[in-house]
Amino acid sequence: MRMKKTVYYLAALIFLSVMIFQCEKESGENIKVNHILTVPGGCNGLSFDEIMLPRYEEKDTLQFYIRNDTLNVFIGINYICCAPFETGFSQSADSLFFTITDTCTSLYETCYCRCMCYYTFDFLFDSFSRKEYYFKIIINDPRQDEPIIFREGFVNLTYK
Repeated sequence: MRMKKTVYYLAALIFLSVMIFQCEKESGENIKVNHILTVPGGCNGLSFDEIMLPRYEEKDTLQFYIRNDTLNVFIGINYICCAPFETGFSQSADSLFFTITDTCTSLYETCYCRCMCYYTFDFLFDSFSRKEYYFKIIINDPRQDEPIIFREGFVNLTYK
């Protein structure tokens, strides 16, 4: 009889463990943020003639929003015209790191135009947890000795 009780308790414990694991899995607490792509916009890829068309001055921008189960992180920066960029994303636990890197190799000569432009980068993600994340956005400017922290802080992606 004692053996039967032990088997029942063991079965109940296993069942409860499986249920807890399943609930954690469904709650999304452990879902890795999946970066699909980054869509460049604004002055990215424009020729000097296109850049010189009349434009309205924009403010540096950061927006987190969710549309149709896709997380969009929109970054807009004012930066020297004609700069070439690469972007990157990495995650460490509940921290999200965005990088925007100016890839100009011949400083002050052939890469840049003598004006300021508004560049946009729309980072798109198709899986993420509805929770709070720490984020840091870094701009790597070859004209600077150290990377520039554009923005950092916390964003809460829970349902409102």
